Parts: sequence; C-alpha cells; structure tokens
Amino acid sequence: MRKLSILAALAVSLAGAQAVHAQAPSDSAPHRWGGRGARGGPGGPGMMEHALFKNITLTDAQKAKLAEFRKTERASMTADSAARRAQFDAVRKARQSGDTATAKRLMLEQRTKMEQQFATHTAAVRGILTPEQQKQFDANVAEMKAHRGQFGHEHGQKHTKPSPT
Repeated sequence: MRKLSILAALAVSLAGAQAVHAQAPSDSAPHRWGGRGARGGPGGPGMMEHALFKNITLTDAQKAKLAEFRKTERASMTADSAARRAQFDAVRKARQSGDTATAKRLMLEQRTKMEQQFATHTAAVRGILTPEQQKQFDANVAEMKAHRGQFGHEHGQKHTKPSPT
C-alpha cells in the first residue's frame, strides 16, 4: 500500500512539473540558447527560428510565406540527406583511422557549407519582412553570431577546457 502511495505521489508531482513546464514562457533564460532537441525543442531547429524572430510580430501573410519557405527548405534538406550522411561518415572514418588533418579539413568544409546554408536561409527569411522588421531581424542575427562566437565556434578558435585551479 505504501508503494502505491509513493507511486501516486510521484505521478502527481510529474504531472505538475509538466504543467509548469508547459506554461513557462518560450524565451525563458535556461532554454534560450542551450540544450539539444529536435522538432522545435530547446536547441533544435525551432530554437533558431525563435531567436531569429525575437521581438518581431509576423502578419498572417508573412506567416504563410514563411510556412511555404520552410516546406521548400525541408524538401531540399531531405533530398540532400544522403550526401550529408556520407560527409559525416567520411569525418568519422578519418578520425577512426587517426587522420586528423583530413578530419579537420572535412569538418571545416562542412562548417562552411552550414554557414552558407544559414546565410541563404536568413536572406530568404529577411526578404519576407518589412524594412522595420528587417532591422530587428539583423540585430537578432548579429546576436546569434556573437553568441556562437562565445563558445569558440567561429573559424580558427580552438576548444579548450578550463584549467583546474
């Protein structure tokens, strides 16, 4: 009987935690940049969109254009998935064989492609916006790039662990 009570209390507390999480603002600080998720979860594709459109209110017509753009972009990404998988496999194989120079070169090529895709994406999305919205959008893009640079993700920066003191 005691185990049943404990399980019931646990279920109630989990349900309460889910309700609180569901009511949390979408731009809450802990999830603003961190985490990994898919389908719009923290750190997933939806996170980038959320950051790009921070402080921008889209009209219904703009939302429709954006939805059409996303559909086209998704189809393109699906078509390119085999090539991307092959690229990541090549990096993995180079690492496993100890060929760090090739692995670094391939990763740099991938990063360059990703940055080009981001630039193409932001340019297309920017074209949907009004001039006033574009100013905020440009500020949001700059903030994203600055944040990315804080963690050494820009070219030429090495990832280092803090020294224990």
